[in-house]
Amino acid sequence: MFQISLAAARVNAGLKQEEAAKKIGITAKTLRNYERGKTAIPGHILRKAAKIYNIPEDLIRLPIVDDDVYDEEEKNLSITTV
Repeated sequence: MFQISLAAARVNAGLKQEEAAKKIGITAKTLRNYERGKTAIPGHILRKAAKIYNIPEDLIRLPIVDDDVYDEEEKNLSITTV
């Protein structure tokens, strides 16, 4: 299946970040963080964006968010006390 990035879906819809964010109901900074993979996009926001971008949400490829949660858990497991 062919997928495009969240940013590409926005650009294809002819929207700038500020315009899209306003229509979605979030800040431009939040949208930028979603597009760059700094923050995971909640499902309800993805659905709203897909509707505004006029594209099925399953055709939007989302970036992998590196939130360091797993890494920290793994690091804590490897620490041993003496």
